[in-house]
Amino acid sequence: YRLLPALQQIYNSFTQLTFASPSIDRLYNDLNNLTVYDNDQEKNILAFNKEIILNDINFNYPNTSRTALKNINLSIPINSTVGLIGPTGCGKTTTVDIILGLLIPQNGTLQVDGKVITEQNSKAWQRLIGYVPQQIYLSDDTILANVAFGVEHKNIDQDMVKKVSKIANLHEFVTKELPQQYETIVGERGIRLSGGQRQRIGIARALYHNPKVLILDEAT
Repeated sequence: YRLLPALQQIYNSFTQLTFASPSIDRLYNDLNNLTVYDNDQEKNILAFNKEIILNDINFNYPNTSRTALKNINLSIPINSTVGLIGPTGCGKTTTVDIILGLLIPQNGTLQVDGKVITEQNSKAWQRLIGYVPQQIYLSDDTILANVAFGVEHKNIDQDMVKKVSKIANLHEFVTKELPQQYETIVGERGIRLSGGQRQRIGIARALYHNPKVLILDEAT
């Protein structure tokens, strides 16, 4: 009787480990592959001075019979603005994911200034892109760190943070309404901020690295 509670705890812990281990293994492998992937592409430099071309793009998601994209041809010149509109399920997000280099089409090519984007040079292409998703992820850190997301604090360009915050109409709110200004902690997932201010941080974040291409999901 005295051993039974301890045995139950052991069984419960073993069950939790068994349940979590596949996810941990997958995450571990992903992180290892990302490290190798980044190192392989570190020397790749991609220029974008003319246009983005989607040439006869076809894409099917795995285990589905429905074609997501069929014979898509699109040219986007530099310094132009393009909006993708249409009903749900028409392929807007899939098209954007292919432009982002997140999806590789089964047929056709994504070209930047005539150069085909592949798995080998996709990281170089993504370094030229700023992306604003519908749902902005904010870490429980300062506004400064969330705008320069992923940059070590000692390497943050504070002048650039202020510049992009002004573009995103965030600077005045930060300097006049927050007691610690850019050092203010936003809380878990930005709980201390309104939805509009979280969105502005997302826009400023996308602009921080001065991207050549800016993509906004559900911009309206």
